[in-house]
Amino acid sequence: MIEVILSIGVASFIIYAAFSIAYIISMKRTSETTRDFLKNTEADVKGTLAELKGTLENMRKISGDVSSVTTEVRQISDTVAGLDKGIRDLYEYLKRGLGAETEANLAGLRAGITTGVATLIQNLKEKGSDDHEGRTGK
Repeated sequence: MIEVILSIGVASFIIYAAFSIAYIISMKRTSETTRDFLKNTEADVKGTLAELKGTLENMRKISGDVSSVTTEVRQISDTVAGLDKGIRDLYEYLKRGLGAETEANLAGLRAGITTGVATLIQNLKEKGSDDHEGRTGK
């Protein structure tokens, strides 16, 4: 009976050893696969980080360029607004100046025409009276 128990014990140990060896080999393969995966992932992550760093530097440069362009556009806008105000002020000045000058010229022209017409009518009346008197006086 001891031989049977000892035989069962030896058989159990051999089965246990076979499963343990298979398990250890499986764990070794899993660990190698995991190590290869981590190496590949590390290389990919390093490449991705380098690209990300370059992208961030480019975005920083673009952001700086946009800021510069925005500042320049703001300055141009302020210049255009100032120019617009200057042109409006010049237009109003010329409009007021020329308007007053034109009104004065028109008033003078009106007064001259009125005086001329009045003088013409007066002269025509006087000449008409002289002609009438001259015809009857002969």
